[in-house]
Amino acid sequence: MTASQEKPTPARLRVRAAAPEDLDAIDAIEAASFAADRFARRNLARLLRRPTAAFLLAEEKNGAPVGYALLLFRKGAKAARLYSLAVAPAARGRGAARRLVDAAAALALKRGCGVLRLEVRESNRAARAMYESAGFRARGRKPNYYVDGETAFFMELRLDERMRATR
Repeated sequence: MTASQEKPTPARLRVRAAAPEDLDAIDAIEAASFAADRFARRNLARLLRRPTAAFLLAEEKNGAPVGYALLLFRKGAKAARLYSLAVAPAARGRGAARRLVDAAAALALKRGCGVLRLEVRESNRAARAMYESAGFRARGRKPNYYVDGETAFFMELRLDERMRATR
């Protein structure tokens, strides 16, 4: 395996705010990550321009995108929603998802939120374990949440507790 083919490691990744010109990269990650319940390109484009949405893009040091996170905010709300997180299949298992979650938590805190919430497929044990390791706790289940009828776990991260734990 050459250096350009190596999977990214946390030390070789950076996370930055995404911009409208990152639409192609985000759409490609979305298409590679989700067979169902995926965003249409036009919806991604709309969200990239919306002030109540924030995209974070994880990329290798050479600039190759490997994952994204989408956060939604409501004016005056103290909770942010981690609406979507996707990592390209070739980059999974190398810390990109956790780096995106950490960056999402930091951004939510910076924007005045005390809580970060999300839904995750009940069957997605790897994602649930990663969220739990980041400090998220299950707060309930939402039956028939997804188009295919699968149940979602509703999870929540108290950002003030997380900040105390990392000091």
